Amino acid sequence: MTKATRVVGLIGGMSWKTTALYYEAINKQVAAKLGGIHSANILIRSLDYAKISDFIAMKNYEGMTDLFCKTGKELKSAGAQALVLCANVAHKSAGDLERQSGLPVLHIADFTAREIVKQSYKRVGLLATRAVMEDDFYKGRLKGRFGLDVVVPDHEFRVQADRLIFDELSKDKVDPEVVSIIHSAYQQLVREKDVECMILGCTEFRLVFTPENITVPTFETTALHAKGVADWLLDEKA
Repeated sequence: MTKATRVVGLIGGMSWKTTALYYEAINKQVAAKLGGIHSANILIRSLDYAKISDFIAMKNYEGMTDLFCKTGKELKSAGAQALVLCANVAHKSAGDLERQSGLPVLHIADFTAREIVKQSYKRVGLLATRAVMEDDFYKGRLKGRFGLDVVVPDHEFRVQADRLIFDELSKDKVDPEVVSIIHSAYQQLVREKDVECMILGCTEFRLVFTPENITVPTFETTALHAKGVADWLLDEKA
């Protein structure tokens, strides 16, 4: 007798390349656990990345949240039993999305933090969009729920982070100068802030880091989130 997976709804398109990565990673893990030709029960609603970028640029988080909540309700009506926001900054809307949809949101920060705690790290650097680095919805969760000491780059990097991420990292070919700026922010946290490990808190950062650029244990949120979602689908402890 085969084991059926639960049904999860992905709210994606941030970017579509990242959503494709989620789909592939979740299915690979489910197939590896169940064997044969098994795959995951996934509903995907892919949104227009440019629209989300505009909401964030204008700090119109209410508009962003309204869009996510509408989408979450659509996925619930289609049979989703939990929701996944396929971007770190989208989790600014996670609480409202849970309340309005009536479904749990499988939170990207939780899966990342559990792995950091499991490896006994405490002082962690965070590279992400400006809202993720500065607002409490993400850092506060890491601190309050998991006891992590979260350190972010200096103001100069934070004010340009959204431009780098939304305007530059979405391009097919990323400017080497942009890559250098992001790498410098990473190394500054390591050298000057004495972080023990690093969170790449933007799903697009996986595009600009290789093993050669990584000098402390580094936690890439997309992969950890996808693994946690697969565990949830299989009704296993994440």
